[in-house]
Amino acid sequence: MKYVAFTLVLFLVFMGIIELSILGVRIYRGQRIAAESTPYEASRPNASKSLLIVGDSTGVGTGAVRPQESIAGRIAVEFTDVNITNLSTNGAMVRDVYEQLQGTGDRSFDVILMHAGANDILYFSPLERLRESVHALLESARKKGGYVIFLSNGNIGLAPAFFPPLSWIYTWRAKKVRRLFMDAAAELGVQYVDLFREKGDDPFSADPEQFYARDFLHPGSEGYRYWYREIKAQSSLATALGS
Repeated sequence: MKYVAFTLVLFLVFMGIIELSILGVRIYRGQRIAAESTPYEASRPNASKSLLIVGDSTGVGTGAVRPQESIAGRIAVEFTDVNITNLSTNGAMVRDVYEQLQGTGDRSFDVILMHAGANDILYFSPLERLRESVHALLESARKKGGYVIFLSNGNIGLAPAFFPPLSWIYTWRAKKVRRLFMDAAAELGVQYVDLFREKGDDPFSADPEQFYARDFLHPGSEGYRYWYREIKAQSSLATALGS
């Protein structure tokens, strides 16, 4: 019996080492992808509409094969009479996105699109502090934008970069943060785009090769295409930008 138990422990340790090694490789790939990415902007001084994008790596478009295949890039292609300012940065948390917004000074925009929350899930930001940060972010955005649209990542725990039990913890965290964000958006009158899906309904986990970037954490070009469709379906983005 002791031999069986010892063998089982060794096996679990061995599997843990393998999983950590794979995770390390994917984190390294993610860092490389982030280093290669810059936020897509469209400087059109005579445009009739203005769009501000603030956020984390998904606002940057990290993981897209080409910048034009990010959310910002897809907006620029479809809406040619929109000036796009993109202040998103890789690794930003909600409090950092708030600072990005403050960096615009007294400027106002027809639409503000905010990507935030993924890093707060990944790095376990305390929920009460996160609640305060997201309220400050949304309240500030309402003062600067005619239309304010807020989105966060989907079910991060389903990303192939993570293995149980960490993947289970991240799904639990994602549900908690999603509820917090949805409540804050409803309270403050901000449009929230819900990208969370359970495993059986999640296209990313059904076809990771198609929807994820090579780090299996960030969306790839097809992932951003799917998100862009959801943004237009769940918000007034198209109406606000003139489509």
